[in-house]
Amino acid sequence: MDLVALNTIFAALTLVVVAAAAVAALIQLRHLRASNQLNGLLTVLETWQNAQFQEWMEFVRDELPTKITDSAFMDGLRTRPVNRRSHPEMHVCDWYEQVGSYMKNGLLEERSFLDIISSNANEYWVSLWPVIAVLREGGGPSVYENFEYLAARGRLWSKKYPLGAYPRGTPRIAEMDDRNEGPAAAPSES
Repeated sequence: MDLVALNTIFAALTLVVVAAAAVAALIQLRHLRASNQLNGLLTVLETWQNAQFQEWMEFVRDELPTKITDSAFMDGLRTRPVNRRSHPEMHVCDWYEQVGSYMKNGLLEERSFLDIISSNANEYWVSLWPVIAVLREGGGPSVYENFEYLAARGRLWSKKYPLGAYPRGTPRIAEMDDRNEGPAAAPSES
């Protein structure tokens, strides 16, 4: 075999090895990204389940509707910095703002997160809007814009999946139960 043919064979083999290494690297990067996305989602959900955070959420749900009718309470939002002992709803706004930023910047995978929280983000946006509106009087439209982005993406998600995002091709349990009388027993192995 002449030298040109050997060089051609070695060049072809080198190309195959480099291409295989590139494909392996891409697969590894994809797995690494998925792992990072999962860690981000788990961290966000861990905060969500925190007892203190749940107390702040309860405040927004149960007490804020009455509080926003109190002018002294609303005036407290116009002082800088806002007293978070008097305004625990600010912690909820901050959390949604942070999560919205993560999602907007691709640090939190939108599909997984919105599948869990799309309607909730919108509900809290609506509940907290009177507070945010007062804060925007002094700070402009960028105040809690990432929270707004999250709520907007949640609304779009809900419009896209009005009946939920249950995977196509997988029957619902009621469809699998011939009697349609509720949960069916697991099939017995005979």
